[in-house]
Amino acid sequence: MTAGRQVRVLCLTPNPAWDVTYGVDRLDPGEALRVRSVTARAGGKGVNVARVVRALGGGSVAVAPVGGILAPAFAADLEAAGQPATLVPVTGALRQAVAVVPEHPGPDDGGHPTVLNEPGAVLTEEEWGVLVRTAVGLAADRPVVTISGSLPPGTTQDRFTSLVRALREAGCPVHVDASGPGLLWAAQAGADLIKPNRAELAEATGTDDLAQGVAVLQRLGAHDVVVTDGEKGLAAFEPGSTAPVARARLDAPVHGNPTGAGDAAMAALAVSVGRPWAERLALTVATSAAAVLQPVAGQVDPEDVRRLADRVLTETVNDIPRTTED
Repeated sequence: MTAGRQVRVLCLTPNPAWDVTYGVDRLDPGEALRVRSVTARAGGKGVNVARVVRALGGGSVAVAPVGGILAPAFAADLEAAGQPATLVPVTGALRQAVAVVPEHPGPDDGGHPTVLNEPGAVLTEEEWGVLVRTAVGLAADRPVVTISGSLPPGTTQDRFTSLVRALREAGCPVHVDASGPGLLWAAQAGADLIKPNRAELAEATGTDDLAQGVAVLQRLGAHDVVVTDGEKGLAAFEPGSTAPVARARLDAPVHGNPTGAGDAAMAALAVSVGRPWAERLALTVATSAAAVLQPVAGQVDPEDVRRLADRVLTETVNDIPRTTED
């Protein structure tokens, strides 16, 4: 199971990063750790989405504001990987995101990576304007736009909502993967699809109840909402209903590095736009799980996606039992 047709996706990363992944034997807090492997590459959630879109058979262009001493390495890495990109020069330095991944998990780390995210550079009003104009100009040739990851420090509600609205006015559906205020701002701007995880939804809306959290986003103006919930899988909601129209999950969890699973999910939702929800969620679950099997974010093996697709369990609106949470 792959994209099946070449959907073109514009993948915007407002706050990109130079991703460094350290492989260690075990993650022992307070101890000196010997690094067994090092991987460094251009990153940020939108860049990861762009890479996975291409792995699924789609076409993608990554757009990001990049500056500082790591900017040449960032550009060179994308070029070497054959990833089309338009990078907007800025004065602030590109941040780093360091993931420490235990290769032989201990009792204290549970096998989960520890990620250190630098805040990123503040964009001036002029730089933000250039980023918006660049994205809107490229959007005319792209049927789907994704906006992924954290926002640069100092980003205001007006800046972000204006970005989303400008892209929608260019005629493209806009999918947003954000957290905190950005999640609420995306809803207010009328984003066509919003993909929070369960914890992000609760933090942004102030409620642990899934249906109530989705209702908050819908009242603000969100259209489709897809909530990811770890091993419990995905639930898709359409406007006007706080009951999911479809759910999907893997028959049993896979183990590995989950850092890029959410980005892989965004890629799958983008390339499957227009398909029935059951198909979209099945591809999304399989792609997300395939990403967990990879040592670094932004990678999937299409063979893993096809293999895992056979293990996806889906439910549609007619066979989802109603609960008090729904």
